[in-house]
Amino acid sequence: MNQTRIEWTDWTVNPVVGCTHKCNYCYARRFAKRRGIGSCCYDFIPHHHLERLYKIKPNQKHKKIFIDSMWDWNCKDNKEWWLHAIIEKMQECSQHTFQILSKRPKGYSQFKFPKNVWIGTSVNTMKNTHRIDKLIAGNPGIIKFVSVEPIHSRIEYDWSQVDWVIIGAETGNRRGKIVPEYNWIASIVNKAKSLGVPVFIKDNAYWPEVVREFPA
Repeated sequence: MNQTRIEWTDWTVNPVVGCTHKCNYCYARRFAKRRGIGSCCYDFIPHHHLERLYKIKPNQKHKKIFIDSMWDWNCKDNKEWWLHAIIEKMQECSQHTFQILSKRPKGYSQFKFPKNVWIGTSVNTMKNTHRIDKLIAGNPGIIKFVSVEPIHSRIEYDWSQVDWVIIGAETGNRRGKIVPEYNWIASIVNKAKSLGVPVFIKDNAYWPEVVREFPA
């Protein structure tokens, strides 16, 4: 497991690496090209490193573990047996909280997750808020969260059916990088707080106050 600079989790473990989304702002693809070993990492083709699961053990103290910072759980090129092996580890290590993100949240419905798993989806504009609708439609009884990162526009949404909202800005120095406006973030924060939904604002959003709330 690796300690991470991602403020809303404790550790990252990536038993799979690679994604087919090809987002032009993707930090994971850039990181894989710098640090990866072999053509699959460099080209960001989904492939497994399931041996990394051995780093997660039942006798460890509780940690929040982000399990897919370098891939997407519901990527169409993943193999089901990879994912079932990861779920078995989540069940074995019930003291940990496992956090998953996906841009294809409809795919979560194919799996039965243990209660120590939080499932989430990523959105950055109003155009992809339909992902939130798909997230909340299935998998009752477990925490569901939305990562609004990188925030690229004002987003008006009823957050009452989610358990947590994360807000962050775009990283890197790509040409055309979008810097969030104050009102984009304020709109989400005010709406979520009015509904009692916890909010976590990452440091890269440069919000004037520290907001680091977690689900109960």
